[in-house]
Amino acid sequence: MASSINASTSGPGGVITTADNSGILNIQTAGTNALTINGSQQIGIGTTTPNSPLQIVNSTVGQVLTLTSSSTNIYGLATDGTISTYTGGVLTGSGGFVGTASAHPYIFRTNNTEVMRIDSSGNLLISTTTSTGATSGGWFLGKYAGGASGLVGHNSSAVTGDSFISFWVQGNLAGNISQQAGYTTNYGTSSDYRLKENIAPMTGALDKIKALKPVTYNWKVDGSAGQGFIAHELQDVVPDCVVGKKDAVNEDGSIKPQQIDTSFLVATLTAAIQELNAKVEAQAATITALQAKVGV
Repeated sequence: MASSINASTSGPGGVITTADNSGILNIQTAGTNALTINGSQQIGIGTTTPNSPLQIVNSTVGQVLTLTSSSTNIYGLATDGTISTYTGGVLTGSGGFVGTASAHPYIFRTNNTEVMRIDSSGNLLISTTTSTGATSGGWFLGKYAGGASGLVGHNSSAVTGDSFISFWVQGNLAGNISQQAGYTTNYGTSSDYRLKENIAPMTGALDKIKALKPVTYNWKVDGSAGQGFIAHELQDVVPDCVVGKKDAVNEDGSIKPQQIDTSFLVATLTAAIQELNAKVEAQAATITALQAKVGV
């Protein structure tokens, strides 16, 4: 049906209308249809048969389709990122959100393949479509009936060596969490000799061990008992074991706690045992020599 342009006689502006109320309005450029408005006031860009209030189709760069609303609940996205809902034509809240209007997952796809979803319970799933799918590969972050708050799996059939999570710094592997023999897990940090220089035997380890101050304590949060070290005291003796600064706070004044990784004590403990063993062996040799002199 042909269309016409009706200019306003009472002020600036105008309208574009079809010749009758049931027609379809097409706007073309270079002889190609660019935009369609059908008789139901649905707008199509890149398609002449829109089936939602706004449908955008582009075969080369993807498409955007509004999954729209019912007559009582309308959902939308606001630039301020806050949430709003139109219920019975009344706006509640000050913004909007992206989501589904019923109990369906929110799915993300690339190359026409699902890569991530947020399920109807609010769980985030990556490379899997179910909360138990992470047992064979993928991520699950959230809460499910089994009680776990997160699952990570891999798709490999290999028994050992496959990584669940890898950590990289400046293009180099810093460490990973990987599967080991059977159903065990290795928490590894890079320690290859090719990454090190100025390698020398550790000395004075026994004196360091004597300077440590192991303590018992109770956690303020729930009164539960604990044992270990005070971070800043351990930092004075073996700095590698501690991350953070004593008495540091966040911008809001809350505690920014120091953290301890006691695995870095293993080398010091090993060297201390070797030093102690050398002393014991030297003393044993002295005792043997003395016994020989007295004929024992």
